[in-house]
Amino acid sequence: MPPYTWFLPTEGCEWAEKGGPVSITLNLPEEWSVATQQSPLASPDQLTANLALSQPAGCKTHNYCAENRDELLDGVFEANPNQLYSIEVQGIPHHLKLWDAGGHPIEREAIDRILSSVEKIATECFALFGVPNIDDYTVILHLTGTMRGGLEHMRSQTSMVRREAIWSDAKEEWRDLVSLLSHEYVHMWNVKDLRPKKFLDYDLSTEQTTDLLWWFEGGTSWLGDVICVRSGVWSEKDYRDEFKRKMERHLKVAGHSSQSLAESSHEAWIHLYRGHPYSSESQISYYNDAELALFCLDAEMRRRSGRSGLEQLFAELFSRHGLHSESPGIDEVELKLALGKCPGGARLGRYLNQLIHHRSRPPIAKAAKTFGLKLSEDTKTSAGDGDAAGTGGDAAGTGDDEDNIGWLGVKLAERGDTLVISKVEASSPLRDLIIPNDELVALDGIRVRSRKSLKAALKGKADTVVKVTLARHDSIMEISTTAGTTPKHSATLTGTGNRLWKALISPQSHK
Repeated sequence: MPPYTWFLPTEGCEWAEKGGPVSITLNLPEEWSVATQQSPLASPDQLTANLALSQPAGCKTHNYCAENRDELLDGVFEANPNQLYSIEVQGIPHHLKLWDAGGHPIEREAIDRILSSVEKIATECFALFGVPNIDDYTVILHLTGTMRGGLEHMRSQTSMVRREAIWSDAKEEWRDLVSLLSHEYVHMWNVKDLRPKKFLDYDLSTEQTTDLLWWFEGGTSWLGDVICVRSGVWSEKDYRDEFKRKMERHLKVAGHSSQSLAESSHEAWIHLYRGHPYSSESQISYYNDAELALFCLDAEMRRRSGRSGLEQLFAELFSRHGLHSESPGIDEVELKLALGKCPGGARLGRYLNQLIHHRSRPPIAKAAKTFGLKLSEDTKTSAGDGDAAGTGGDAAGTGDDEDNIGWLGVKLAERGDTLVISKVEASSPLRDLIIPNDELVALDGIRVRSRKSLKAALKGKADTVVKVTLARHDSIMEISTTAGTTPKHSATLTGTGNRLWKALISPQSHK
């Protein structure tokens, strides 16, 4: 785990205040191996040597060195008896360490598939940014039952997905896994090397915010997925399927008139991770919504340049403002100046300003048209996956292909044998009649105890008056409303695409 998650001494440790190197010693069982971005310490100092003398029986000593405090706190150590797998990509060793939370065996075929994908992703990134000046890169991948996430480090990543992702028949889960690997890998350039100016010298004693998360996270999501399709770890169909999934998320959120992407970035640690019943109508995502906004910026750049797009802005910013450049770090000013120097980017500052600072949805359909595609509304809705705030539960009546199922526009949580309203959507027919934490007891006199039973009770009730029985603070009430029809929260890219589309998805390494 990253050291900063379990200790942060601020007094009595010179390294906590100064920029000098820090040595790390691990005494581990002899059969264990270590995955880390920290450099092996070839000649341990006397302190490290003394620690080694006191190692427990049956243990082996591992010595490492971090260049400074930030390197130490950024680093990650994964130590266990699992094998460390390695490949070389253009002279740089890439290591893979896997761990299954339940001890489930991992097939060698799956390991080789992951290594092959890492190689393809790295090759495509090198074609854009150049081969990085690093000794090696480490991928630590945890396989779990339900959890998913990733964290970038300077020369490594820790990622976590459901174990089904590596099964040969799990297409959607595999697509998500390689997207996550690509996203965290791109962060090596866009976050760990290219940073907001205020993050060049971290003040760990106080909160630090930035209005640029739309670029550093949303932009990384955009480029990470482009890298996936360009490298061949995704097919064009994979890219379109993922775009459809992100459009579903985008259309389910109604917060675009309440919050801009810059505001979403600034408020990330204040509001975004502290969801409330009205989050989906007052907030947007600097990941998903920013990626779609940058899809629009890329389309406009390609329309003007005839070929080149947003990836050139990533390369330009890294070259001009990476950590080892003459002018490290960026604010929005530097970003816009670099945009103006890119092919097709001249005089696009006003358009970028509209995408980032206006409280409105980006013109995605217009961008699709630029690529010779059409953004087509799906006639069928897919099963809901919960809301952006993570409270879980589908909007009642959604997620079914039958148009005659009534829609109440609420998010529901199953608590024992009761059904509790956790959120009320802005367009819900119950919007002015109920509040979060009301218990939904019955529909038209039929007791409902789960989302499944409510869904059954709503069959054939679209556009009809229904009676809803509620319990609120031990008081029973009955209200009447007209159940709606399920909103269509899905849109697909259709058409073969033109030369600009081909330029977007074609490998950079072949250009």
